[in-house]
Amino acid sequence: MLKQKAGFAVVVSSPSGGGKTTLVSALLREDPLVRRIVTCTTREPRPGEKNGRDYHFWSAARFARAVKAGEMAEHARVHEHFYGVPAKPLADAIAAGKTPALVIDVQGARSVARIFKKDAVLVFVLPPDWQTLKKRLTGRGDTVDCELRLRTARREIAAMNRYGYIVVNDDIAKAVGAVKAIIAAERLRAPRQLLRLRAGPGGGYRFEPGLCNR
Repeated sequence: MLKQKAGFAVVVSSPSGGGKTTLVSALLREDPLVRRIVTCTTREPRPGEKNGRDYHFWSAARFARAVKAGEMAEHARVHEHFYGVPAKPLADAIAAGKTPALVIDVQGARSVARIFKKDAVLVFVLPPDWQTLKKRLTGRGDTVDCELRLRTARREIAAMNRYGYIVVNDDIAKAVGAVKAIIAAERLRAPRQLLRLRAGPGGGYRFEPGLCNR
């Protein structure tokens, strides 16, 4: 059995156009305990990007070695390049009582949940309706890409029942508030809260012997 930790990862998935990146960016600004985990990629840096800040830019050989050694919490090939979340900084943030936030697809979320078990909270962000999603994607201007993303969206939405929470993003402020409420509730779960109380200032909350076992 895995030992419960005070921290946990919040994994946010949605179809393209669902608003997951905007939502997590708001959490990073507004919640001091939410942490961003820098993703690794084999693509070249774009103008203005800095290694270690925007991405860890790795060679294909280094990325392959990390995957083989089991050092990635999840990874995927996107077109001709690989992207992945390193497991150690994610585990370190959770152990420190923080809330690392990940924006990853359905397959990646499944991988993180398999590794981190109860320390991974999965949230699926759902557009208010199919027509809204189609309008958002069509507005990006690439018809072929839009059709591909819509087909992918159907597969992703079919998997949302595997998530612990589903948030409908019909208003981004309300959606951010909903995810903040999820995070607040998860922090108050008894096993996590007890760990925080015991580790508090001055040696933590002094429980009567055997109290928590009654």
